[in-house]
Amino acid sequence: MALEELRADVAELQQVTGLTVDIVPVGVQVFLVLRKVLLPPGAYRVAATDVLFVTDQQYRMSAMDMFWTEVDVVRQDGTVPQNGDLIETYLDRQWRRFSWHRNGIWNPNRNGVLDHYELMQARFAIDTAAMAR
Repeated sequence: MALEELRADVAELQQVTGLTVDIVPVGVQVFLVLRKVLLPPGAYRVAATDVLFVTDQQYRMSAMDMFWTEVDVVRQDGTVPQNGDLIETYLDRQWRRFSWHRNGIWNPNRNGVLDHYELMQARFAIDTAAMAR
């Protein structure tokens, strides 16, 4: 893995979003912890959450998929968003896994951390719109 490429992509994400991101290598996996990501206003019981992205030593050649949030990310009415019902443990803490996937093919020449962040934000927007119906 080109850890330098991952660090550059994380720096780009931080510059665009203003977020703090921790890079935590553990064996072949590399965890990215995005601190205090804002959620759509009024949609969830919390306004912000830490978010976990998981990649590996093959970044960008390995597609990033899914993301994890703090466990208390549920809708205002207490329901769990679709495909967000599994709780998993990484980095000695529990995370809510969102099995929200990309509709296209991951292209290592084009897709990276910022793209995965934008996918996550788009999926939260879709969930928020569905709640409004």
